[in-house]
Amino acid sequence: MKIHNLASTAFEEVISCFLSAFDNYFVTLPQSTEYWKQRFSTARVDWELSFGMFDKDQLVGFIIHGVDQHNEVLTAYNSGTGVLPLYRGKNIVEKLYTHAVPKLKNKGIVKCLLEVIIENGRAVKVYEKIGFEVTQILKSYKGTLDADVGNEYEVESISYQKVLDLELYDPKSYSWDNSAEAVKKAEENTETHLLIDGENEPTGYFTIDHSQNILQIESANQHFNGLFDAVTGVATTIKIKNIPAHRTELIEALLARNFENTVNQHQMEFYL
Repeated sequence: MKIHNLASTAFEEVISCFLSAFDNYFVTLPQSTEYWKQRFSTARVDWELSFGMFDKDQLVGFIIHGVDQHNEVLTAYNSGTGVLPLYRGKNIVEKLYTHAVPKLKNKGIVKCLLEVIIENGRAVKVYEKIGFEVTQILKSYKGTLDADVGNEYEVESISYQKVLDLELYDPKSYSWDNSAEAVKKAEENTETHLLIDGENEPTGYFTIDHSQNILQIESANQHFNGLFDAVTGVATTIKIKNIPAHRTELIEALLARNFENTVNQHQMEFYL
């Protein structure tokens, strides 16, 4: 078996292997090729720095890397790692990382980053063996909002760039897929709304995509009821993925509205 980067591998072949590797996974993954094209574009995937294990001409395992700044260091984010069932137990993930690390270093990348479902103990152990360490827990929720009567805030539809100009974005509040860089890549499929208080000052905002995923939500005073009421003007049944566990006020507000905690993940990092 040999390892090559995925730049010259047909996207359809990558996705076929990807979906086969994740069959019977902890969560059901979308099957649409178009979904994954958008998903990997938003994740800033660099196919030259994504690698596959090939048995002759068949792709049997892979690491797909997004590359961008994360907490001010150039980072390779593992946007998907998998091995076909018949090839498991052959240390393929370890071999892929052994191959990848020198090439990532050569491109100036300082850190590898990934997320893994907490219950997936086997994968966690593999990543720990490679050198990854858990840095935080990310929690996902879904539910239906019932708006309170009235809203004390004015709601204004804005460009996402205005959020950045107003310095409302906090990078430590968001995972890779919900970062400012991800939202900018996906902006044509999202909308952003700003809340204005009685003194004409911005008090919070939210960005939501066309599938009713809230990508970002911030409250200046950490009181989220007004924001949730504003969200109901766009959608009532929503999902919020990968909230860092330290955002206790947001999590408590979701639980108070009977949201379901759907999955929890470890965020893991490995400095090269």
